[in-house]
Amino acid sequence: MTDRETDVLIVGGGGAGLSAALMLGDLGVDFLLLERHVGTAIGPKAHIINPRTVEAYAPFGFDHEIYASGSPHENNAKVRWITSLGGDGPIDRWNFAEHDAWGCGRLVEHYAPLSAYRHGNFQQNLLEPKVREYVDARTPGRALFHHEVLEFGQDSGGVWATVRDRDTDTTWTARAKYMIGADGGKTVGPSLGIGMGPRMPFADAINIHMRLDVSEWLQTEDSVVTLVTRPDVSGEWFTAGFLNMGPDRWDRHASEWILSIMLPPEPDGGEESGLDHDYLLKITRDMLKLPELEVEILSANRWLIESAVAERFCDGRVFLIGDAAHRHSPMGGLGLNSGIQDAHNLTWKLAHVLRGTADPALLESFDAERRPVAQRNVDFSTTAFFNHHGATSGFGLFPGAPPEFNAWVLGALASDTEEGRMRRKRLEEYFHTLRWEFECADIELGFTYADSPAVIPDGTEAPPADPTGHEYIQVARPGHRVPHALFTRDGEEVHPHGLLRPGGFLLLAGPDGQGWIDAASALSAQLGVQIEALRTGAGADLVPVDGGWAQLRGHDDAGAVLVRPDGHVAMRAASAAADPQAELDHAMSVALGGR
Repeated sequence: MTDRETDVLIVGGGGAGLSAALMLGDLGVDFLLLERHVGTAIGPKAHIINPRTVEAYAPFGFDHEIYASGSPHENNAKVRWITSLGGDGPIDRWNFAEHDAWGCGRLVEHYAPLSAYRHGNFQQNLLEPKVREYVDARTPGRALFHHEVLEFGQDSGGVWATVRDRDTDTTWTARAKYMIGADGGKTVGPSLGIGMGPRMPFADAINIHMRLDVSEWLQTEDSVVTLVTRPDVSGEWFTAGFLNMGPDRWDRHASEWILSIMLPPEPDGGEESGLDHDYLLKITRDMLKLPELEVEILSANRWLIESAVAERFCDGRVFLIGDAAHRHSPMGGLGLNSGIQDAHNLTWKLAHVLRGTADPALLESFDAERRPVAQRNVDFSTTAFFNHHGATSGFGLFPGAPPEFNAWVLGALASDTEEGRMRRKRLEEYFHTLRWEFECADIELGFTYADSPAVIPDGTEAPPADPTGHEYIQVARPGHRVPHALFTRDGEEVHPHGLLRPGGFLLLAGPDGQGWIDAASALSAQLGVQIEALRTGAGADLVPVDGGWAQLRGHDDAGAVLVRPDGHVAMRAASAAADPQAELDHAMSVALGGR
């Protein structure tokens, strides 16, 4: 293959890299994506797509795929804890705790005022090929799989990479103005000397993707995750996640499932360590307590559950996103979502810099904005991981105690006595604390870029943060996500995140804010940047469905908010300005990397 030149070189074709490709393509940016594997993810990994990620996909027309290709909402309502599917011990086959989860059940009313989009359950091994399908259709020939970056470098003019075509074993050179490292930290970050901060390995996990029929033993239809927690008379317990993988049915009659089993960390355990077929079959049957269960192993991989954030997210013309920049425990479902949101934050900035409508200094805001959010998400998922271990103390077992004592504890727990009822109530209270990770609206939607150089502070205080991550207070404060609110436009119901277009800004002015509208129109033509400017209020461009926007906007009827292409507020004017064009010109300059 001959050498190729492009604007952006993406190294890695997982969820974050493919999402960056999708977004860059729609932004009109030339790119090449290089992925060393022959295809997308084989086995299921992440699966929860939260509302903020769906908002990120919406301007690129991918939001509806989350729901059309993922599992139906009614099958995602609960997270349940069981002791086993089979067995005849005193606490076997016991569904001992459950919570509404990820916007379902009682949480529908909690999330509905916060976003027009609900959570999706779309397994990564299904998501990635669907995103690739969109990329290949819109920008054919740009995503190259089975291509490996052997080495790369950069200078003041751009980056270069030596690429090996693994099909033909030939090498060629790719040149680009910028590079995105989305390779899970395998090559790009380490080659730049970027460390992963203090790495905290928690456990090894084996994911076993299999075909089986558990409809005889699993009686519920609406569990997005079933957590198997098996206490043992040794005082220890064994834990695994049991997840429905569809792909044709998403109830208990589904044909494919994944069992994710937690094990103590093994420093020398690689991805293929401990994946012998007979061993996988045995631990599956043992974990579920179904010794005769017919199981077809489809794939398996071993992975390290760890907590880490890269020391920096950019180095010159190279940027890190996804697992190359941060690694999470699976608790809270924040890993894949954070990676896609990294791409959402970075791609519009690259597009404007490459067009010449933004100063290259804008790209410095990527690290300033995304690294604190990544740290917050990693800290939350780490706490959630260890909270699971704390909750299991509710069984009342003691490691090191005589097995006879622990056997008595388990018997007492199952007994129809006052003692048994007290112990079961205590266990319920312990597991009630785990609800935080399944209803964390503030973690999912409430992250802010208020300290970024690419927003203009307005001197107001941020609303108090809920330490549990549950309560999210919407506010149109600079740096915050623009609040969700409903309007009608020409008789059609719309909302702010649905009005954003790839690379375009949005200005929402009050009913008396015509000065801001005129300024935006003039500046849009002058700068060559799309600014959709709309008045809100009775008889205006956007007619509020209720009084929600007036309570959230934080300005009077003559003020306005300027929203960046990624849905975060760049500027808020509390009222009319003496020279709205000069004030908006300054705001656009800051939002596009000026000072």
